[in-house]
Amino acid sequence: MANLSNNFTYCDLEEFRKHYKENIHGYLSLTVCIFGSIANIFNICVLRKMRSPTNCILVGLAVADLLVMAQYIPFTVHRNLPSLPLYYTHFNYSWAVFYKFHSLFTLVLHFIACCLTIILAIWRYVYVSQIHASNICSDQKRTVIVILVTYIACPIICFPMYSTLEIMGYNQTCDLNGVIVLKEDRPKYRKLKNETIFILHPNDPNYLSVWVYSLLLKLLPCILLTILSYKIISALLETRRRRIKLLSSSSPLQSGSRRPKSSTIQLYKENQADRTTKMLLAVLLLFLVTEFPQAILGLTSAIYGQQFLDECYAALGKS
Repeated sequence: MANLSNNFTYCDLEEFRKHYKENIHGYLSLTVCIFGSIANIFNICVLRKMRSPTNCILVGLAVADLLVMAQYIPFTVHRNLPSLPLYYTHFNYSWAVFYKFHSLFTLVLHFIACCLTIILAIWRYVYVSQIHASNICSDQKRTVIVILVTYIACPIICFPMYSTLEIMGYNQTCDLNGVIVLKEDRPKYRKLKNETIFILHPNDPNYLSVWVYSLLLKLLPCILLTILSYKIISALLETRRRRIKLLSSSSPLQSGSRRPKSSTIQLYKENQADRTTKMLLAVLLLFLVTEFPQAILGLTSAIYGQQFLDECYAALGKS
């Protein structure tokens, strides 16, 4: 880690963080989670009726997103939209346990979503490339098994992260009714008392969670998806080139005659498949746009240490 003087500042984002957290973040995240949960429920209901290996993976993605958003609703209400005045019971042990569960649960589910996105890209690349050795990718039951294995394996892979958070008790000054009193307001009170509050505290001196998060859960999936997206685009362009070449090599009599019904159906299926591939490719590219900045920010935090983590990552990523 870099050794820097106390006067050095990476980011001056405290004002932005305070304004965003107090006025925007709670309401925005709650709105996104509610509408996102509803949208994912609709996705699951629709995709279940359109059975195919690709749609099975999309259902798996929708389930992961739904679980994250559904459990994020009580978290954001408690943390970002608390009722005032703030009592010390707001930070009781039960909520601290829930906070720890929230942190690990969202981490695991996000990793599952990343893995399923990569699987989706692999399945589509196999399809557009017309690779013959694609028994798993074309079989719905085997695809479901792969999805279930992903849901089981990801929590095991994330196991080293489970010990990087611990619940710690702190003394908190309150008035006689249990309302938390800030340090600068304490002279206004004649009588105060101390109560115990419980806060989630990182127990990660070697920045294991930051390294695992930035490299394994963010950067590696982004690199894999970049390569797979390039492969899919190349396969689409090659397929289009072959199709144009095949049409141009037809004889004038064949090109001027009425196209057989079987050929028309085949062309319609290919156009539908191309549109589906382009739609899924757009999903992959949107994933990269959202994940790459987080991967870079997390990796930079791992390299430069706690100061960068507090001043930059906390302000932008953990408001």
